[in-house]
Amino acid sequence: MEYIDILDEEGNLTGKIANREEVHKKGYWHRAINVFMINKDNQLLIQKRAANKKKHPNLWDYSCAGHLSAGDSSLFGAMREIEEELGVKINEKNMKLIDTLLKSYSPKPDFFENEFQDIYLCLEDIVLEDIALQVEEVAEVKYMNFEDYKQRILEEDKDFVNRKKTHLQVLEKIEKIIKER
Repeated sequence: MEYIDILDEEGNLTGKIANREEVHKKGYWHRAINVFMINKDNQLLIQKRAANKKKHPNLWDYSCAGHLSAGDSSLFGAMREIEEELGVKINEKNMKLIDTLLKSYSPKPDFFENEFQDIYLCLEDIVLEDIALQVEEVAEVKYMNFEDYKQRILEEDKDFVNRKKTHLQVLEKIEKIIKER
């Protein structure tokens, strides 16, 4: 069973932990990570979420996401999630924390999402054939031109997780970084 550090409303550790189910049932603040993996051709690795996911099943999303396990640093947790979901190890030097978003909402009764989401940009070329999917989490992966992904999000494409309101600023930051490299 996975345990998660409980945070206060400012993102500080409280010294308490809870299992994932309790964190969401009671609406405890916790930390999660989102990773946007972009190759040298400015293509974003996107994943189709598995059909059994509680949130956003069968929809396309950014490269990788997950909760931090109790005791994990944000960077360690991001790298662990990449390895778990995609089966690849990446170079820590290619990871850059670009933002932290606060998300607080209830997608369904008795499920509360109160997260500090650390957003990472990973500039590394991952060969699709080297990816070993964690089938409980990910159904499929592919590369998509970053500009096309951004356009799909802006248009609120029904095949993609709707992140227009929350991630528009993040997408603009990523766009600026990849244009400058």
